[in-house]
Amino acid sequence: MEEAPWKAIRVIGDSKPYRKMELIGKGRRSTLKSALSGLGWDFSAPLQIEPLPLGLSNFNYKVSCGDYGPLLLRVFGPKVGEHNPDEEHIQESGFGANTVLGFDWGRLETWLPGQPMQREDCDNSQVLAALANELSRLHTVTGRNHNDLNFTNILVCNSEEHPATLLLDFEYAGPLDPPFDIANFFCEWMYDCGSPRWFEPEPAQFPSEAQARSFIAQYLGVLDCAGAEVSAFLKEVRARIPYVHTFWINWAMKYFSDRDEYVQYAERRQLLFSCNHGMT
Repeated sequence: MEEAPWKAIRVIGDSKPYRKMELIGKGRRSTLKSALSGLGWDFSAPLQIEPLPLGLSNFNYKVSCGDYGPLLLRVFGPKVGEHNPDEEHIQESGFGANTVLGFDWGRLETWLPGQPMQREDCDNSQVLAALANELSRLHTVTGRNHNDLNFTNILVCNSEEHPATLLLDFEYAGPLDPPFDIANFFCEWMYDCGSPRWFEPEPAQFPSEAQARSFIAQYLGVLDCAGAEVSAFLKEVRARIPYVHTFWINWAMKYFSDRDEYVQYAERRQLLFSCNHGMT
């Protein structure tokens, strides 16, 4: 196996995650209000800007005012200004939220129903089936990968009969490689995005082979979880796991090398890489 390009060099204590909070400054708030006025919003009621537990590098807010809204306000993180035509292609294909207005520092998007996926949802076979089907639809319709399938980028819409899922945030979208998307999602089972120590994986939470086979069978639309088609696909998923770790190690150190919690995130992924953690 190739060695990851960045190695752990230090251990740091708890710190406040960069992703957890950013105040909307007066300048941006004024720009936002002006834009919303242009959409016909009436500010006789207070403007509400509520932080949301979505994303690891962008800041996301629920924006409403009386009977107006809600809309999603996405404030760009370090990748601001980086154009991704694959993201546009996916959105134009009908996935994710529609852009209402754009700013040089963020954008307003249509509001989508649901709650961010939780680690506990991985124990719900109906939620996992809905996600596998939606991911298959994304790959089939767009011919693109999501590449960032963490829980904060998946909305779960519960119903009394059948849950549904929606995919968000396609800024890392790229060429189609389904085993990579699924390997990335399986790795995310180890992370609790709502925890103060969100950067610390719990390897015991990684899906078992039975769970992995069930998800892959649902994705492929086959009934036999033990069959040759699932086995071959599972082999490809296993092969992608080191590349998933390397991708996110490089991401953390490129954009957040000055933030302790992201350095810790990279350190711990380096250990997973070195141990080749995954389905063996």
